[in-house]
Amino acid sequence: MRVTREGRPAAQAGRWTLDRGILPNPPPFGAVLAPAPTCPAPADNPAKLLWRSDVVVLCFSLANPNSLKHVKSVWYPEIKHFCPRTPIVLVGCQLDLRYADLEAVNRARRPLAKPIKPSDILPPEWGHEVAKELGVPYYETSVVAQFGIKDVFDNAIRAALISRRHLQFWKSHLKKTQRPLLQAPFLPPKPPPPIIHIPEPLPGEGRGPTALFYQPLCADIVFYLQGGHRVFAHRVYLATSCSKFYDLFMLDSGGEVAGGAKEPAGRTKSLDAADRAPPGAMAASLRTSQSDDLLRLAPAARELSGWGRGFVSMGPEVVRDPVTQRERPMTAVYLDGLVQPGPFRAVLEYLYTGHLEQHQADLMQVATIAELLEVFDLRMMVANMLNKESFMNREITKAFHVRRANRIKECLTKGTFADVVFVVDDGSVPAHKPLLLAGCDFMVAMFGGTFRESCAAERAHGAGEDGV
Repeated sequence: MRVTREGRPAAQAGRWTLDRGILPNPPPFGAVLAPAPTCPAPADNPAKLLWRSDVVVLCFSLANPNSLKHVKSVWYPEIKHFCPRTPIVLVGCQLDLRYADLEAVNRARRPLAKPIKPSDILPPEWGHEVAKELGVPYYETSVVAQFGIKDVFDNAIRAALISRRHLQFWKSHLKKTQRPLLQAPFLPPKPPPPIIHIPEPLPGEGRGPTALFYQPLCADIVFYLQGGHRVFAHRVYLATSCSKFYDLFMLDSGGEVAGGAKEPAGRTKSLDAADRAPPGAMAASLRTSQSDDLLRLAPAARELSGWGRGFVSMGPEVVRDPVTQRERPMTAVYLDGLVQPGPFRAVLEYLYTGHLEQHQADLMQVATIAELLEVFDLRMMVANMLNKESFMNREITKAFHVRRANRIKECLTKGTFADVVFVVDDGSVPAHKPLLLAGCDFMVAMFGGTFRESCAAERAHGAGEDGV
C-alpha cells in the first residue's frame, strides 16, 4: 500500500480517504490510502510486487502457528530485501477464534476446511514477542467481532507518514505526527448464560404445596366431616386462596371481617411477644408465635350455623399431628353432612395447587362445595370440564396463581396469620411455617425433625430457658 496525494490520478480500484484526525496539523492537501500500482515482476516472487510501497501490513492467522513462523522466516526477510526502508505493521487476524467454541466452528467448516485444534490458537504473547524481535508494531483484528480494523488502518497510515518525516517537504507538516499507538486490549464477549434445569421435587421430599397437602406437616387447621373423617390443612394456604376461609380465620384471629364483627384479643398481636423472651436470649434466634398458646386458653367453640352454610362450629383443640405424632393445638372446624369427604378434599387440593383432576368422579359435588365456599373460579373449571371445554381452564389457573401470590405478599407484609417469628439483631420478622416448609428443605428439617423449634409450640406462653 502507498500514500499518495488526492489530486494524483488513481487508476487503481478502491481508495480509502485518510482520517484527518490522525494528524495534529493536517496538510492542506488530502491523502488517500490506495493499493500499490501494478508493475512487471516475476510471478514466482510476490514480494517483488511491494516496490514503491509506503507501508506493508503483514498478516498472519491467530489459529495457524505456521503462519506466524513464516512471518519471521519467509516474509519479513523478503520484504526487507525488496523494501528495506518501508515500515511494516504486523497484524494477527481471526482474533474471535481465540474465544469461540471451536467445536461449533469446526462443524460449520466441515468438510471444506481442516479442523482447528485448541493447541492451534496462538496466545497474544507470541505475536508480541515476534513483533518486538522484528521491531514492528503489532495489532490483532477480528472481522467477526469488528475489533481492531480501524486501529490497523490508522496506525498503518501513521507508520507511512512517520517514514516520510525525514524528507524536507514533509518535515513541517509531519512534525507532530504520532507514531503507531498501542492497541487497547480486546474485551472477550460474554459467554452464553448457562442452562439451569431445576428438577421437579420428588413426592417424598416435602417440597411444594402439593406435597404439603398430602403430608400436612405443621398443620394448624383440622376439619371434622361426616363419618368421623378428618382433613388437616394450613391456615395461610386456605386464607390466601379462598375469601370465605379468610373471613372465617379472621374471626378466629380477632380481626374485622366483611360482616363488620370485631373480635377481642387479636391473634396477630400475639406474634410480638418480645417481653416474654429471656434477657440472655441469642440475638439471631427463632421463637414460635404465642397464638398457639392462646388457643389453649381460648373459651368454648364458636357457633357457625348462622355464619354460612355447611359450617357448624369452630374452636381450639389439642390434636395429634398426623406427621410428627405429637399433640399440638389446632383450630378445629366442624362441617355438616352436606360436605362429603372426597369432594371436599378435591376442593382443598385445588386451593393448594390450583389444579383439578379431570377424572374426578363426583364433579357435581365438587361444584356444590365450591359454591358453598365461594370458590367461583373452581365452579367455572368444573363447568368447563362438564362441557368438554377444559382448554379454557388454563387462563383460570394462571389467574388463580397470580391472585394467590398477591395475597401471600400482603400477608407477609402485614404479618397476617403468621405462626412463627424470627428474632434478629434489629427486630423481629413474622413468617408462616407452611410457606417456609414448601420452599426450603432446611425448614422442613428444623420444624419436622427433632430440633427444639419443632416442639417449641408445646411450651406454655413462649420459650423457656431452653428455648431458642
